[in-house]
Amino acid sequence: MMNYGNRNASSDYTEMDLAKGYLGAVVSSAGVALTSRKLLASYLLHGNAPSFLIINGLLNYLAAAIPGPINLAIMRWKEI
Repeated sequence: MMNYGNRNASSDYTEMDLAKGYLGAVVSSAGVALTSRKLLASYLLHGNAPSFLIINGLLNYLAAAIPGPINLAIMRWKEI
């Protein structure tokens, strides 16, 4: 719904364009989450509680923040 609501009304957007933006955001979020947890698995398993909370919070932030610009780029590609 966010992609549909924020689309440029003067550009022709199809359901496929909306699906590409959604899919790009989901795939990038899952990719960032899985890759970063795989790279930092030793820190997460053997770290103490404060470092676990900081690293876990950072990884969750990255997994939520990175898909936004990717979604924006996919959705505005026709205008760029």
